[in-house]
Amino acid sequence: MCSNGSICLSRDCRLPKVHKIVLSEGEWAAWLKKTCSDYGWKHSSSPLVWRELVDRGGAGTYLGGWDDFKKMAEHWYSYSDRLDEGKVKDISSENKSGYERDKAASVKTPVTPVTVSVIGAAQPIAYQLLPLLFASCFKDTNLAVVLQDVADHDQVLEGIKMELDDCSYGELHSVSVTHSVKGAASTADFLLILDPLDNNSHPDRFQLLKAASLLYKDIAQSIKGALKPDAKIVINGYKACLGGMLLKHHGVTSDNISVVVTLDEQRMRAKLAKRLSVMPSDISGVTVWGNVPVHHTASTATGTVRNHEGAITGPKSYDKSIAEAVNEEGWEFENVQSRDDRDKIVFDMSGRGPNMASALAIYTHIESLVQGNERTTMGCISNGEYNTTPGSVFGFPVSVTDGVVSIREVGAVPDKLQEIILLQDSQLSAEKKVALGECDDVEKALQQVEESLWTILENPKLKRQLEEKEAERKAKEEAERKAAEIRAKEEAKRKAEEEALKKAEEEAAAAAAAAAAAEEEEEVDYDAD
Repeated sequence: MCSNGSICLSRDCRLPKVHKIVLSEGEWAAWLKKTCSDYGWKHSSSPLVWRELVDRGGAGTYLGGWDDFKKMAEHWYSYSDRLDEGKVKDISSENKSGYERDKAASVKTPVTPVTVSVIGAAQPIAYQLLPLLFASCFKDTNLAVVLQDVADHDQVLEGIKMELDDCSYGELHSVSVTHSVKGAASTADFLLILDPLDNNSHPDRFQLLKAASLLYKDIAQSIKGALKPDAKIVINGYKACLGGMLLKHHGVTSDNISVVVTLDEQRMRAKLAKRLSVMPSDISGVTVWGNVPVHHTASTATGTVRNHEGAITGPKSYDKSIAEAVNEEGWEFENVQSRDDRDKIVFDMSGRGPNMASALAIYTHIESLVQGNERTTMGCISNGEYNTTPGSVFGFPVSVTDGVVSIREVGAVPDKLQEIILLQDSQLSAEKKVALGECDDVEKALQQVEESLWTILENPKLKRQLEEKEAERKAKEEAERKAAEIRAKEEAKRKAEEEALKKAEEEAAAAAAAAAAAEEEEEVDYDAD
């Protein structure tokens, strides 16, 4: 019995029972006042003892304190207390310790979940991605998911929320729906931006860049000042590198911005695995350089392969360079499709975009941020590495430790690859100027950069694509010129017709006036006669 407690005793001839109520000193006064008020008793010290005729219920008979309890026990049960005062105090202290321990165990520690906020969550790729987050890199972590999109997609978001609830994932802490980018960003540990813009939504490239400028300006205005200091911004999409640069331009101060480029790396490893008759997991070090999804940004120049059977073999731990294993210069440019071309093929065959592969790429990116990765590839903010422009968001070889992304040095970079890196850097700068309206002759600027890029690649297919693109541009200009000439001729003809009609109307009016004057003169002569 603790220093503040009470005992109620029910009599059973064979088995007396004692029920003990243990209270803290802070709880004792209020409990004692209420109990005495309910039963009509007067009592001031601890313990309070009473007797009940039924187990924990019924009418209570007031006995008093500790001494009164001992007298009752001796009278009714022939029990004589032999406990000295010190032993009683020990029991009281034990009761108190047990009470405090049980109370502490009953208080649940507040759960602080990891929050993943998805901007543009109504897109099909989000439906493929969300299940991958559970029982994976966030295993044994409470995960809160925030789904954001415009109000027009409210039913889609609510449907996704219902399905996530139905999955009953052990890690799922909560799912919420919002139409506010700022609201989604304010609680986010990972802010995932699913950029919906691509060549299908905006076939005209310059309109695509302008749309990207508006999109990322809106996002930047919503999230700047709302993000947690250590929140990670992950961007996926056709203009993701440009998007990261635009976020910084419009005032987002966070340097924890990374771009998903893993899709191009996955596809390169898949092609190489078939070419070399190995598993995709045997291939590592494929790096996506620069501005995705520009043609052939995934490079094998620094990659390695294991378990390859060739002229030179070794143990399973032996890493052979991919260039040595393939032994065919320019193989990747001839055999690996660009992201745009590959996406079109997937859509033509399945009727939908490559959402499965893209979702896995995003998950792999997030997994690296959560668990770390000594050797991977991401788009991140440049500090001038590999002679790129500081502040540009560029695809690099990276390592991730405790969520911090660091650009890796990979030794000597081949001259051809270095030229491609520099040209892609120039291309990104030109795209940013186009998006922000800072470049006058934007078409000429981009065309010159890309022409140099394709020339370095020295690939007939790419040159042919460039020539076709240039021919389309010239044909469009010619068609616009001819249309303008036709409109000018039609306008001149219309004006000439209007002038002729006006002149005819004026001549008719003059003739009518002359006839009226002559008639009036004849009438005057008649009157004079």
